[in-house]
Amino acid sequence: MTKYAEDYEDVTQYPLDPDREAQLRKMQRECTFIWTNKEGEPVGVIMSYLDTDDGRIWLTGAEQRARFPAIKRDPRSCVVI
Repeated sequence: MTKYAEDYEDVTQYPLDPDREAQLRKMQRECTFIWTNKEGEPVGVIMSYLDTDDGRIWLTGAEQRARFPAIKRDPRSCVVI
């Protein structure tokens, strides 16, 4: 008999090994890029990206977009999901 999950908030029962993560990243082409503005409020956009073989990702964009000054201002305020 298959055991059913009782607590869907506990995601530790769904592990993601490094090989599977790499496979998913190579298939995926969009991410959510989130940062905070000067007032500390969260902002986010969907962006296309390319995965590299060394575990990094490449994002493209125009320098006048709000996210780039935010990255320069505080690189720790940015997250890619």
